[in-house]
Amino acid sequence: MLSTSHLSCNILADLLIAHGVKHVVLSPGSRNTPLIIAISRREDLKCHVVIDERSAAFIALGMSIQSGSPVAIVCTSGTALLNYAPAVAEAYYRHIPLVVISADRPEEWIDQDDSQTLWQQDALAPYVKRSCDICARIDFPNGKWWTERMINDVLLEAVNSRPGPVHINVRLDAPLNTQTDYETRSARVISMVTPPQLLPVADVRNLANTIAAPHRVMIVAGFHEPDYKLNRSMMRLASLPNVVVMTESISNLHSPLFMNRIDSTLCRLSETEKDSLRPDTVITLGGAIVSRHIKDWLRNIPKLSHWHIDKPYHHRLFQASYNAYQYGCRPIPVATRISNVPTKRSIRLLTAMA
Repeated sequence: MLSTSHLSCNILADLLIAHGVKHVVLSPGSRNTPLIIAISRREDLKCHVVIDERSAAFIALGMSIQSGSPVAIVCTSGTALLNYAPAVAEAYYRHIPLVVISADRPEEWIDQDDSQTLWQQDALAPYVKRSCDICARIDFPNGKWWTERMINDVLLEAVNSRPGPVHINVRLDAPLNTQTDYETRSARVISMVTPPQLLPVADVRNLANTIAAPHRVMIVAGFHEPDYKLNRSMMRLASLPNVVVMTESISNLHSPLFMNRIDSTLCRLSETEKDSLRPDTVITLGGAIVSRHIKDWLRNIPKLSHWHIDKPYHHRLFQASYNAYQYGCRPIPVATRISNVPTKRSIRLLTAMA
């Protein structure tokens, strides 16, 4: 196949496909010409051209949310990369796998008053899970191996554990438009096998005892993608006499059993009514919680125990004054298990399932 003569760009295009990227949003420039050539020649990559980088990043963000797969964005050198920052920051806190690819000048030209040159390799550092800086010339011993390893590691990080944005900065030297034959899918692919995350039996028992009456439990659901199984499990839990389920609109959970207007409900309750709702344990699941009223109220409840169920992440939103537990599991299987344990008989059943 005829492609760019820049080997690093061909390796990158191969590995994007290998790691599940199907859509690439391109913002054409001069320096990213080799990247555009390499990516546009791959039939497995669907290219979308958006001139404005800020718009391109948000379009890619929406595509990734909709598809559930990583989406790549490609820009030229200089301040073009900085226009990605708002969308990348949102992707970081919403845990969306966005692959940022920026073209760059060779390092020797940085800070030499050459046009469109600035330090790009760590420009998005606070808001990406991982980044790498690919040399302009990789024709040194182990250069191809090193490039493949760096790009594989970054792309794995985008979807590993809690997904999020990553940044690949590719330095490119002139000439930019030369082409040569390249054997596609020849780059070395590194894959990661993640074992299923199951709660230990002891933790299952602990959760089951927590859900069992007369312990008062409040479940607060933050951002989450739509999921029928999770919705059904939350409905079962909400039907228990000692459990209240509060959901935000971004949780994508819907039922008449849920309290889905958190702020408007809490601000109308008297102190006596709030006290009747006061939980012994609050269980949160999913991502960010927006409601200011629920956060202010729960932070001021003494001896509150807080359980957070999601992929590994340090979550201390309610400043629990008693105990705080983090369960590094997806909410769906955990919710499915605990939704059937309102009694001690169910606890024995749950333990047998673990």
